[in-house]
Amino acid sequence: MKFTLLKDEEFTKFVDSRPEKNFFQTTMMRDRIKKEGKENYLVGVKDEKGKVLAAAFIAETGHKFMNKKTFESYKGFILDYNNQELLAFFTSEIKNFLKEKNALRLIIDPYIVNVSRDMDAKETGEVDNRKIANYLKKLGYYYNENGAQVKWCYCLDINGKTSEELFKEFRSSTRNNINRTITKFKLNIRDLKKNQLHEFKKVTEDTCDRREFQDKTLQYYEDMYDAFGKDVAFKICELNCDEYIDNMKEEIKEFNRKINELSDSSSNKKKKEEYKKQLEANENKIKEVEELKKEKGNIIPLSAAMFILYGDEIVYLFSGSYEEYMKFCGQYRLQWEIIKYAADHGYKRYNFYGIQDVFNPQGKDYGVYEFKKGFGGYVEELLGSYIIDIDFKSKIYNLLRKIKRLIKR
Repeated sequence: MKFTLLKDEEFTKFVDSRPEKNFFQTTMMRDRIKKEGKENYLVGVKDEKGKVLAAAFIAETGHKFMNKKTFESYKGFILDYNNQELLAFFTSEIKNFLKEKNALRLIIDPYIVNVSRDMDAKETGEVDNRKIANYLKKLGYYYNENGAQVKWCYCLDINGKTSEELFKEFRSSTRNNINRTITKFKLNIRDLKKNQLHEFKKVTEDTCDRREFQDKTLQYYEDMYDAFGKDVAFKICELNCDEYIDNMKEEIKEFNRKINELSDSSSNKKKKEEYKKQLEANENKIKEVEELKKEKGNIIPLSAAMFILYGDEIVYLFSGSYEEYMKFCGQYRLQWEIIKYAADHGYKRYNFYGIQDVFNPQGKDYGVYEFKKGFGGYVEELLGSYIIDIDFKSKIYNLLRKIKRLIKR
């Protein structure tokens, strides 16, 4: 086996052939990282015939300690983790390589399932890769409790299913909310160009402020747009007030027609009262939306989302929704549109991506998990983040971080 730098073409060809492939380990992501001025490399292992056996995109994180650099292989390495000889060789050679680059430590975050789980996060017994984590520890890696990448995901298997079949498997409440966005609210989905990403940023910024998260910069979103091109989609869901009002007026006409067609018999009295209540509700909704139109304009942005289309899956990466417009269910419509697209275009999986508070119903993010469960699917627990020291100063760094955490307590 030989450790080597890889050309873009051979890196991409190998990664695309592997089950561990993911959008983080691509030349597109490398191109985005390059814009930040971060040191980065495509490295791999070849056999005696020149066949690639392992690959990794590695980049400097930008954090230094005592003039030493931290490197990270985002959702890497890409290789057969059950081939212990290969994993050991790759680890050893990368350590030697990074020593020459003045490295302090290396963080990896393998795109490998730890144990398989169902939608309620109960273990299914179908997959168990804990032995891989144990072998990583034997090689000198240790678990990184402060890993920046997602460990818990929520995914939907769409392989071979039509969009109609998938829709039937959603919770009834999810189906009802989606149907309302189509038949009652008449919501529109619009794809954003690069010069319109400030609209997306405005929605995500509002959401992050509300939920006390750190939003990405507009520059980040623009760089992702440039790097991924046709493989990234920024979508915004909007309410057209005029269309909604017109629809409400048509429903009012229909209710009046039904009321007029009913006789005044006692048996029809209950039906008439119900129609009148619905008619009155629609009139109130029209007044509400007319006021909204006066204040905000005819087109009201509700929700926005960013999706990565890579390999055989679509990943729901970032999103936001205005809290005051949640009743219009824009977030449901966005999910349905992209799931439908994935099924209609032969993708095998839709990845809702990160979830938190999986085992804590009182947690502030448990509601996001419940929202995603409404579409069916299953929990995916990954191995998580691991660190391997390159320089002895890493131990000093770790000790200082522990002391800092203790002081904060």
